[in-house]
Amino acid sequence: MFTETKIGKWAVRGALLLTLGGIFIVYLGIALDLSTQAYTSKQADFLSYNYERSVVQAPLVTNLVIDAETTNGEVQMQPANFTDWESHVRARLDARYEESEGVSATVYELDFESSYHLTYPGPAVTATVELVFPFPSNLETLHEVSFLVDGVAPPEARYTIRDIRWQTVMEAGDTHDIVINYRADGANSFTYALSQDRRFDALDVQVTVNGLAGSTVPKSALPTTEITDDSESDGERFIWAYEGLVPGRNIRLELPQRLGFAQRLAQLQDDFATLAGLAPFIVGLFLAALAGWFALADVPLRLEGYLLIGVAMTLFYPALTFLSGILPLPLAAAISLLVTAGLILAFLGLAAGWEQTWWRAGWLLVLFLGIFSLSIFTPWTMLLGTLGGVLLVGTFMALYARRPVAPSADEIAAEEAPEAEAAPPSPTPVAPSAPRETHHCPRCARQMPHDFDFCPGCGYDMRPLRTCAACGHEQFVPADLSPAYCQHCGEPLA
Repeated sequence: MFTETKIGKWAVRGALLLTLGGIFIVYLGIALDLSTQAYTSKQADFLSYNYERSVVQAPLVTNLVIDAETTNGEVQMQPANFTDWESHVRARLDARYEESEGVSATVYELDFESSYHLTYPGPAVTATVELVFPFPSNLETLHEVSFLVDGVAPPEARYTIRDIRWQTVMEAGDTHDIVINYRADGANSFTYALSQDRRFDALDVQVTVNGLAGSTVPKSALPTTEITDDSESDGERFIWAYEGLVPGRNIRLELPQRLGFAQRLAQLQDDFATLAGLAPFIVGLFLAALAGWFALADVPLRLEGYLLIGVAMTLFYPALTFLSGILPLPLAAAISLLVTAGLILAFLGLAAGWEQTWWRAGWLLVLFLGIFSLSIFTPWTMLLGTLGGVLLVGTFMALYARRPVAPSADEIAAEEAPEAEAAPPSPTPVAPSAPRETHHCPRCARQMPHDFDFCPGCGYDMRPLRTCAACGHEQFVPADLSPAYCQHCGEPLA
């Protein structure tokens, strides 16, 4: 039957289990929808608005007009094949940070200028050519727009918010120099798309970012050929200079971001969602490993103690998540790890002794929190996870191989036999001496007299061992415990 003491004990264990499971469930729910949880509606609207303002400039399009007088009134066109195709682009981005409701976006004023050198090679003696320069579709305003052909603005050019269109008749060998300018506003990134179906005899693109440093070219974009600091504008200049290029990627530049609390959390949402799913398994495996190591080392710790350690370890994950919204991820990880490890080691020191627990628990915390958990945020997740698994298995292999083994009866007899054989024979009978009082080492089971302070076989401290005078039960009692009573019969110990 359950006594009141046992019922209270299981009630405590049940409460700790519910707490542990509750933390896992709540953290998983938060991590799976961090962006929604982190942003207010106004913040989300501000970021969405600026995300859509990223400028993507398409290249100049050239078409040959095959027949302008079809029966249905439509104009048939096909891409024109120009030789000596040269493209020169200059884009200046005057960038700054813009904040609203605790979040920020990087906005810029774009001054765009592009020039193209075209030569019509034929085969027809004359051909009607249409040039189309498309504007980015998401621009709210355009100003200072100009379209020059050989230095002159053609009056027959048509301007709309979508594009500039101009037709002309070209003879074989004719050339034109086209210059296009405009100013507009953008945010976050700038892209200049390259025609994928033509060869550029000379591609010369320069994008200058004024006011902010730290812009980057993503791996999916065409690599730069040079990056220089612009000391006059306190910015940087990115240069793409290629000859005979057949492009497979576009030119793209991502401007630096100044992230707020919510933006930092949202940026790491995928990693935190993965970590939230793995956290129960990491904590459960840690507790199993800790219990196994303590059992091999004869370190006593109750089930309630393991559950408390599990709760403390689980809090590492939400602490890491929310600290990452304030601090850089490496610093947030270091603080979370140190605080969690310090809390667990302090508890173990009070509950089971500092000397016996700190290095064992510390090593396991490094493996489970430092390697298994934080490897999620690195490109080497699988490699570090495998390394941590090898270290964990290797640790327990070494512990098992070095575990104390009790000597068998034959080994004890073999050790005592030489002493009996070495005793000199007595010519006269001698009365047998009283047997010595002995006891056994709890670590290696070696038999020894009561007056031994340390086990000669393994060095185990035998001084706290006391024998009850009433029932003869042997038990370990701390030296500073007074008075002390036998745990078997309850009588006072001498």
